[in-house]
Parts: sequence; C-alpha cells; structure tokens
Amino acid sequence: MASENLITVRRQPFTQTSFDELHLNTDQTPVNRLSKIKENIYCSKKRSWKILTSYIPFIKTIRYYKLREYLMVDFLAGLTVGILHIPQALGFGQLTSVKIENGLYTSLWPVLIYMIFGTSPHVSMGTSAVICILTAAVVDRQGEMFQSLHPDLINKTIAGNYSSIDDLPEYLDYKESIAMSVTLFCGLMMIAMGFLKLGFITAYLSESFFAAFTSGAAVHIFTSQVTPMLGLNVPRHSGVFKIVKNYKGIFEHITEVNFTALICAVITMVVILIVKDCINERFKHKIVIPIPIELIVVIVGTLAAYFGEFNKNFGVDIVGSIPNSIPAPVLPPVDEAPNFLVDCFILAILIFANTIAMAKICAKKHNYEVDDSQEMIAYGMCNFLSCFFKCFPSSVAPPRSMVSSAMNTKTMLNGLVTSVLILMIILFISPLFAALPKAILAAIIAVALKGLFVQISIGYKYWKVSKYDFVIWLSTFLAVVFLDIDVGLGIGVGVSLISVVFQTQFASGYRVGRSKDGVFVEHKKYNDSQETLGVKVFRYNSSLYFANAEIFRSQVYGKTVNPRKLLKLLKKKEKKVAKMQKDGGCNNEFRRDSVITRELNNDIATTPGGDPVKSPAYDSVQNRLNNAEIGMSTFSGMDNPGFSIPEEMSSNSYTLKQNGFNNNTQSRMGRRHSSLDSTFLDDEEDPDDGGEVVTDAKLRSLRKTHHVIIDCSAINYLDVSGASVLSHMFVEYGHVNITMFLAGCSATMRDAMKHAGVYDKIPLENVFVELSDAVAVAKTHKIIPLPSSGLGDFSDDEAAEDSYVTNL
Repeated sequence: MASENLITVRRQPFTQTSFDELHLNTDQTPVNRLSKIKENIYCSKKRSWKILTSYIPFIKTIRYYKLREYLMVDFLAGLTVGILHIPQALGFGQLTSVKIENGLYTSLWPVLIYMIFGTSPHVSMGTSAVICILTAAVVDRQGEMFQSLHPDLINKTIAGNYSSIDDLPEYLDYKESIAMSVTLFCGLMMIAMGFLKLGFITAYLSESFFAAFTSGAAVHIFTSQVTPMLGLNVPRHSGVFKIVKNYKGIFEHITEVNFTALICAVITMVVILIVKDCINERFKHKIVIPIPIELIVVIVGTLAAYFGEFNKNFGVDIVGSIPNSIPAPVLPPVDEAPNFLVDCFILAILIFANTIAMAKICAKKHNYEVDDSQEMIAYGMCNFLSCFFKCFPSSVAPPRSMVSSAMNTKTMLNGLVTSVLILMIILFISPLFAALPKAILAAIIAVALKGLFVQISIGYKYWKVSKYDFVIWLSTFLAVVFLDIDVGLGIGVGVSLISVVFQTQFASGYRVGRSKDGVFVEHKKYNDSQETLGVKVFRYNSSLYFANAEIFRSQVYGKTVNPRKLLKLLKKKEKKVAKMQKDGGCNNEFRRDSVITRELNNDIATTPGGDPVKSPAYDSVQNRLNNAEIGMSTFSGMDNPGFSIPEEMSSNSYTLKQNGFNNNTQSRMGRRHSSLDSTFLDDEEDPDDGGEVVTDAKLRSLRKTHHVIIDCSAINYLDVSGASVLSHMFVEYGHVNITMFLAGCSATMRDAMKHAGVYDKIPLENVFVELSDAVAVAKTHKIIPLPSSGLGDFSDDEAAEDSYVTNL
C-alpha cells in the first residue's frame, strides 16, 4: 500500500520546442472578435427577458415570489431593519452637517430604489457613518467658502437668536444643496462605471488600506460628536490638521461644558453598550429579533427631555422641528460641482467597495451570487434618483445588513416594508422627536464606532504578516487622522500602488538545490539540499519588467556566477602572465595549465631520487577527470524523438579544463581557499592597481560552473526590458563559456520573448519545459576550456545593450 503513494517519473528531457512539436494542439483557430460580436447581436423573447431582468431584477423577484414561504420572513426582516434605520437616520443627518430630516429622507428613497435595481436582499442601503463624514467634509469646506462670500450671515445669526451659524436656515439650505449635488455626481459616476464594468478598480485598494482608512475616519466621526456630547457650541474646522484645530477649540471652551448634555450622553452610551454586548451579542442565537436599544433610548430620551424641558431649564441643544412631509423633487445645483468632483469620485469608489464587500459576504453565507456591474448600477441609481429628494450619499450599513442576514431575509421585497415604516415615521411621528437632545444622537453615533476603534489593533497583525501592508496601514491611518480624510485617502492609495511596484521590484530570488527526495528547494534553507556539480539554478519570484530587470540580473550574478567579474579576473591574470613571460618568469604552458591540474600537482610527492609518488588525493581527482563524475548522467536505453544529446557530449569529448595556473604562482598567491563560494567578502587589495587580487581559489571557484539555469516558473509577465536583460545575460555568460538555460517559461512569456527577438540570441534548444529537464541535460556537459590567449572583451553593441542613450 505504501508504494501506491510514491511518485516515480521517468522520461526523456524535453526542450520546449521538442515538447510543442509532440504535444501542442495545432488545430486551434484564432478568435475573430468581430465575428464573436456579430454572433451576440440578435434578438429573441428569451434574450429580451434576460436583459430586462438583469438590469431590473425586481421584475424577476415579483415573477417568482412565493407568497406563503417568503412573506412573513420578509415582513419581519423589513420591520426590524426599519426600526434600526430610525435612530441612525436622525444621528447621521446630524453627522453629515445638514438638516436632521435629510437623514430620514436618505433612509427612505435609496432603500426603495435599491429594491428595484439591487440583487442582494440582505444589503441595507441608507445612511453610513464613513460616507456621512466624507460628505460632511465636502459640505463644511464649501460652507466656509459660502460664509466668506456672505459675511452678513453672522449678523443674521445674532439677529435671529440662533446659537450658531449651523442653525441658520439659509446656511442649512445651502449645505443641503451641496450634499444633493455631491449625491448626484456620485450616482452618475457609479452608473457610468457600472455600464463600463469598471468594478475591478477597487482591486487596487488593499485590505490594510480600507482598515486604516475606516479607523482613521472613525476618529474624525468621534471628534465631530464630542462637541454635542459636551453641549458646546464650537465651530467646525475643515482642511489639513482640522482634528487638531477642533480639539484645540474644544479645550478652549471646556469650562462651558453643559453637564446635563454630558450626563445624557454618558447614560446613553452605557445603556447601549450593556444591552448590545451583554444581551444582544451574548444571546443572539436565542433572540429572534435583537433588542432595538437605540430606538428605545431615542424614545426615552425624547420623553425625558420633553417633560423635563431640558432645552429651557438646562440649555441642552435639541433637534428642533422636523417637517412631517415628503419634499417635492428639486434639481440640485451644479455650478459649484468642479470644486468637489474629485471628492465625488472618491465617494463613489468607497460606496461601491464597502457595499459590494458586504453583499458578497451575505451572498456567500446564503449561497447566491451578486453581479458586480449590476450592483454598481444599483448603487448609482440609489444616489442619482434620491438626490432629487434632498438626500445625501447613501451606502450600506453593515450592522443593519448583518441583522437582515441573521433573520434570513428571502427577497428584495423586505425593502418595501422598511420604506413604508420610514414613510410613516416621517409623516406622523417625526415631529415628536423635536425635543430629542442632540447629545443622545451623538452618543448613539459614538457607540456605533466601537468596532472601528477595536479595528486599530489589527495594525500589529499587518506588522507580523507583511511589512508592506503595515506601511500602507500606518501611513493611511496617520494621514487620515492628522491631515484630513481626503488627503489621507490619496496618500493611502498612492502608498498602496507604490508598494505593489516595490514588492515586484525588490522581489527576492534564490539558488535552488535538490533534497535527497528529489524535490527542488531553496538551497541552504534545507539541511539535505545539494546542488548539481557545475550547475547553478536560480529561481525568481516575480514578474520581470523594466522596474526590476537590472535588480534581477544583479541577483542572478550575485547568487550564481558573475560573468563580468570572471572575465575581468581572467583578463587581469592574462596580463600578469604575459608580463611574467616577457620578464622570463614563466613559460607558455603556465597560462594553459588548469586549476584542476594544479590541484593534482599539489598532491604529488617525490622520492629522494626525484620520482613522483602519487597520493590518494591525486588518484581521486584523476578518477574524476577520467570518469567525468562532475554532473555526468547517461540516457542509455532511452529513445526521445524530440530531444537527443549530441554525440560529443555523450562520448565525453569535452575535457574538464579551466584557465588556471601552476605551482610557480602558488607561493605568490597563497594556498587555495577551502570555500568554493562564488562570493569573497574579504578581497585583498592588489598592490599593483588597487583592484581585486586574482587568486587561483577565486578562479577555480568561478570556473567550476558550466551551466546557469533560470527557473522562470514564477515569472508571469515579461516586458521588453526583461526580455532584453535575458538576451544580454546569455551573451555575457557566453564570453566565459558558461551556458544559460531557461526552464518553465509560460506561454505568454515565450510569446513575449519571440516578439522581442530573444531567440535570435538564446537558441530554442536552451529553453526547457521544466526545471528537471534543464538540469538533466546540463549535468551531462562538462566545463568548456577557455582559449589559451586572447580573451575577447564585450563589443560595443554588447556593451550598449540596445540602450536608447546611443541614439541621442
């Protein structure tokens, strides 16, 4: 039974060309895109129905609705989510720096619109904390510009006995119009991106970026609610370092704290935390519907403030009158749109990213699929159509969506129940919230940020997992908190994109060895890893393109053999030998003796009569030469129609010789190093020219390698610069009689090499299907002897490497 688990592979080695000749499917016909488009342009009843229901999924929902099975579940889920909407609508209207009733409108129309165009029954559209604070940043920035253009607003505030300019109706109307305009362009952008299927844009934003951005935004959200919780009237600041300015203003007025408002806020937070953590969370599997503690707190707080006359007796800020009517549709102003189009694009991306992520979580849990493009269109329609009804940008609220998911909502019709409930609140109950203290709404928002604050601790995880992720997280978080939300977002996106370049540009490669079980592993990382004598294998774990091409070459040369260094040392030694010959210090044979021959001579002793006595070491080395044990392998009995070993290889016609030096130089150069590494950290300085000293040990180490194999299995992209580097590396290795093989090249990489002219320099016979094929062939070769004189330098063309500089 144990033998059934063994892996045994026995076959002839294949080059990529020979493998393709035997196995490539040549019957494939190229795809004609024009013909394919024509085939898809037709009309039928079935196709019309499919297109209609894909853009308006609500039609399909009604067509296949199971009344008895779905009705009660959808009703209860819609009612529960609607109850959760009420306090959030009031609080997030305040957070967005517009009118309170705008939050109620944003909890009505987007829910109704998403029911028609959306595909996830569990997504709860409406108010969202992060989107609200981003919208507030735009609204406040434009509001400051409006104040500078209308200095009489301060006088109107004083004349009308308003506590601050934020309560001035004219100023609130302006900020409401800005929020509507932002909503309009967010919607249009998402609709356009949905039809163009540009949902992949969010793939450029990492999880660490979103975690840092939302946590940083939570700090701003909390800061904006500190003022109402303390009962202070401190003007909001916008722009860079606004959080510092806001806290400076708070501490300057800290002696004016309204303790009644503070007590209301503290009691609200304590009660909500106790009920949520100790009851709803602890007994969530036993409670069918979670206790709507926020709504209960709003009702109790409103009653207490109304009968206790908190505003009159203690000066507590209250919500004030809320219209009990649905506003007629109006056109948002667009004249100031150029000032915040970039903000609209950022909001559109964040709305889509947050909402589609929540939709996919629910889809995975309940085993259905969501269409990214249709979802983006749905989110765009939610914002585009709702902007005419005085709504600000809407997005998903994860807590509401998770409740909907926990209640196992069946269809999109649950949104109808939620919308009817919000409509009833607006028409009949909203005026009753006039006495509600703003401190209670601020406390509700502050408690809702608990998860985002806890999320800050995830930075430690990013540090442990990936330093790149940690840099993205830290830079985004600090920039969002201390600069501004939009500035921090831009910095976070920039760092995220740069980190992608850095990860590929500075990707590490390593030498590959073989374990005793025959598995290719990172050399020296495993105890039993061994390299094939005379063969160096290098694996690179990244794409090969313009940003890392030279880094790749440096890594290959540093971890295998540097042909430039070897050529330099050989040329330098040749000059020294020529000088010694001229001075009569050595004969012609001195230059041609190999390092291996010198190694043999070191092991030959002499008798008193002068006759040589060969030591066991001499016999060992001589046997290696005679039997060609260095990497020799035979393929006897194998008949590979695609690949055959040249006769001169199989007959061992290559001799294992290197350009080296005899014993006459040993006394000058010292004994050879015991290490055969290709790197020498403590190079001595040559007294003649101040350069690196040429020693037999160095040359012997560098010349032991006759093949360098590049394992390309992890390279999934190759551009012109990468292809050029491969070509020139092959040429450079050729100057010192080292052959370079490529193994495991993907089809796209081979196609890129073909069009880049790589095969004009690297023969097709040097490109192998797998690493094992390349090693099997390489180890049958021997070291090719260098010419006894006249080592050639790189030519002008080889040195230029097709650089554009030569054309300037």
